[in-house]
Amino acid sequence: MTSEMSSDLTKAPADGAAAPRRHRRLDRPRERVLEEAWQLLVEKGLADLTLAELGRRVDTSAGHLLYYFGSKDEILLEVLRWSEDQLWERWAESLTEEMSFEARFDLFCTQFLPTGLGDPRWLVWIELWPRVLRSEPLRNSYDALDQVWRVALAELLAAEGIPESSNLARRICALLDGLSVAVVLGEPDMTAADAVQHARALLPVR
Repeated sequence: MTSEMSSDLTKAPADGAAAPRRHRRLDRPRERVLEEAWQLLVEKGLADLTLAELGRRVDTSAGHLLYYFGSKDEILLEVLRWSEDQLWERWAESLTEEMSFEARFDLFCTQFLPTGLGDPRWLVWIELWPRVLRSEPLRNSYDALDQVWRVALAELLAAEGIPESSNLARRICALLDGLSVAVVLGEPDMTAADAVQHARALLPVR
């Protein structure tokens, strides 16, 4: 989001008049929009995440949001990036804690996977899958978010001395991608805990 968004969304009303909807004063404009978009996902699901409803929640117009984000696809990507950043902050904190490789591997997989049926973060991942096929810039940004997972896992495996860590990380992440769909759809024979055990099965016997 450009600095112009912060400027336009935080303009104070002249002469003490009530702020027009499109110029509502916001604290942390970008974060506020993304937080409200996330809350909409949690409350109502992806289908009801509309620009009109999001604009209503942050007291600005749908057109104003569209102007600064560019498209609903970009809003979804920003929401996903915002959510992923929070996960990686927690992961970085966990690296300062003493734990076994097995426990850290399980933590990585748990963080990768949906929390359960209808997990908002994973609904956004899935929604973006077909959209990235139509837009190369969107695809590049999406791929960058996806690659971070493979790199982090490869580093974890390499630190444990596991050979061909990059290839194995790709296989494990591909498996977790598929199992995540089953978890987020609530398939009765697949839980996040089950998925972690399937991922563990790909680790070499030591």
